[in-house]
Order: sequence, then structure tokens, then C-alpha cells
Amino acid sequence: MSKDMFIFIKNSHMKDVIDSISKLGWAVIASIITLIIYIILERFKNRWSLFTYTTTFNSVGTTINDSFYGNIKVLYNDTRVVKHLNFVSLNIHNASNTDFENVIIKCWVDNNSQFLSFDAFHDRYRTLIRLDDSFMDERQDKLDEIEEYNKIKVEGEQMPQQITNAYSYILKNLTWNVPVWNRKDSVTFNFLIENFNGDLPLLMHPIEKRSIRLIEAESAEGKNNRLGRWMIINGYIIYIISSVILFLINPLEKSDLVTFVIVGGLYIWIGLFLYKIAEYIRSFFR
Repeated sequence: MSKDMFIFIKNSHMKDVIDSISKLGWAVIASIITLIIYIILERFKNRWSLFTYTTTFNSVGTTINDSFYGNIKVLYNDTRVVKHLNFVSLNIHNASNTDFENVIIKCWVDNNSQFLSFDAFHDRYRTLIRLDDSFMDERQDKLDEIEEYNKIKVEGEQMPQQITNAYSYILKNLTWNVPVWNRKDSVTFNFLIENFNGDLPLLMHPIEKRSIRLIEAESAEGKNNRLGRWMIINGYIIYIISSVILFLINPLEKSDLVTFVIVGGLYIWIGLFLYKIAEYIRSFFR
């Protein structure tokens, strides 16, 4: 074999190696572009003002007259017999990437239920949440009306509708004002609720704040399953799009698809690994 032929073969071999490295590099670039787009989409999603909630009902006791269980009475404050008591815990989580101020939450129950006691606090700071000032003013006005009526009421006289409405407002409505609600923080509201029919109470709790959407939280298993499915589906869609763009910019051979498929199958895990490292580093600067 001549020296010129040896040099030509050597140069051809080096050219093939360089081409292979170049093709692998394009595949890696496609994966990196996909990862960047995925992170951007995740950040954009986190800008949505999304709040999630979970509600837990625990029965405290029920007054019943039953031939099997016997006669059971549930007393509130040792004096009044109540039909059915429920301890209800409402947890609302700021799942967005935004901090909020003066978030108003109005709570009320159905016609067959009423609040007996309540409190609320920040889960992280364990600080109490107060009722809204304007609601407290209106509530106090209703209490004053009831007190004035009780001073002049006549035994056996039917209660005026205005006083009935005042009692209903006090016993069935609550309005909270959360002064500062930071991202990823949650607030817990606890209620002791009486139901007159022995059923679970219906608790309503909308958030009155522009741009906030409140939805019921998924279970951990359901959330992980959905996240896994959509991570793979959306990831591969973005990967395919970015790969096609790179093919149009720099046409490659069909055999290069093998390299792209291999990298495409691994990029999700590589990207997740890099993302976890970045989150770990960021935790030192928070």
C-alpha cells in the first residue's frame, strides 16, 4: 500500500469519526433545546395563579335514638343537645409562583348547618389568621341588633325576620383576610360545624382575588401518574419538533435516526438529573 493511499484512508477514517461526533453533537443539541423548552414551559405554568385545596371531614358525634345502639346525646358546652357535630379541616395551598397580599376567603355553610367554632393559621409560620375587618364590623352590627331585641322581646312572641336573618348571618358566614400569602405556602382553616339533619355539612370557600383560580387538589398518586404521562408525551413532542428543525437546517442520513432515538430515550432522565442538581444548588441561595 502506497504512502498516499495510507494517508487517504487515514484521512477518510478521521473524517468519519468527526462526522459521527458531529451527528451525536446535533442529537445532544436537540436534547438540550428540548430541555430548555421544557423548563421554560414549566416556569410559565408556575406563573398561573393556581390555588389547590383539600377538605377533611371528621364526625365528632351524633345524637340518635336507636333500638340497637341505644339513646345517645351529644352536648355542646354541656347544655345544648346537637344533632350532629363535624370537625372540618380546610387546607388551601398557593401552588403558583406568585406572592399575594390581602387574599379574601369567604366561607359559608348550607341551610341545615351552622358554625360553632373556628380558627385559621399559616402552616409554615404557625401564625393565626384573623377574620376580615369589614366582616367583623358587619358581624358586630348584627350582634348589636340581636342584643337590643333580646332586651325588649316579649315571651312567646314570634321572632322578627330581621333578627332571624341576623342570627343566620352570624352562624353561617365567615370571611377571612390573609395579609400575606407567599408562593408554595398553605393556610389551614378549622371549623366545628353542626348539622341539623345528621348529615355532612356543605362548606363553600371561594377566594375573592383577581387572577386566582381555586381547584381541588389531586391525590399524590394521581398527580404523579399524570405528571409522568404528560412529561413523556410533551417531552417527545418537543423533541421530535426540535429534531425535525435540525434535520431541515443540516440534512443528515437516515442512519442517524438511531442516534437521535437513543439520545431521545435518555434525554428525559438526563434532563431530570440536571434539573435536580440545579434545584439543589439553588436551595443554598434561597
